Amino acid sequence: MSPLTIAAAILGLIATGYGIGRLRPARRVSDWANWQKYDQTMRRHSARWWTVWTVLAVEDLAWVAGHPATAWQAWQHRNDPPPPRGPAMAINQTKGPTT
Repeated sequence: MSPLTIAAAILGLIATGYGIGRLRPARRVSDWANWQKYDQTMRRHSARWWTVWTVLAVEDLAWVAGHPATAWQAWQHRNDPPPPRGPAMAINQTKGPTT
């Protein structure tokens, strides 16, 4: 392989990486799936339904693979009751500055 071919291949890989980074296709697909989740007219078990839930499942599995300790802690505490609320704030009305 000649040095010119290697340089062209490296420049091609850099340009491809730049293009993918600018387009962010995974982010666009994830955003699309999250919006489709709320579509009430989508029939269950249609091709679009399967696509949406497959994308969301892959997104969840990728998060678990990337953050295993946080995922394990979230799994352990998934059924915990919410923390108790604090006392209500007291608001005192005072007169403003006099002129």
